[in-house]
Amino acid sequence: MLISCVILALAAGVYALWPLFGNIVDESAGSAAETDTAYLTARKTAIYRNIKELEFEYKKERLSETDFLRLDAEYKGEAAEVLHKLDMLTATAIKPEPDNKADACPACGTETIPGKKFCADCGARLQGYTPNGHKL
Repeated sequence: MLISCVILALAAGVYALWPLFGNIVDESAGSAAETDTAYLTARKTAIYRNIKELEFEYKKERLSETDFLRLDAEYKGEAAEVLHKLDMLTATAIKPEPDNKADACPACGTETIPGKKFCADCGARLQGYTPNGHKL
């Protein structure tokens, strides 16, 4: 009888505390960069929300100017740090695109869309096509 009560109490404790430790297990499944990016993105959203609420409270005159300026500087400094970290993470994750630059229009010089016979900007016939529209 005592053993079954202990097992039941442990099961209830695990069930009650699972939400606290469930995130740790989920985060370990992804890569470190994905986890950091998700955390920093959530942090950035929270900071932006705090800045908006701070401005609202100041406009409603519920906050003194000195407190507003101090908190605004703290939030914006923290936001700058988070954005810098996000830039560093995404800069390493972004792969450079291949050099598939489109040609320039001979008439106006704007970039053309690959595979098109005429310039989308000025309507001039593009190089590489015959007057009847066939590709050379």
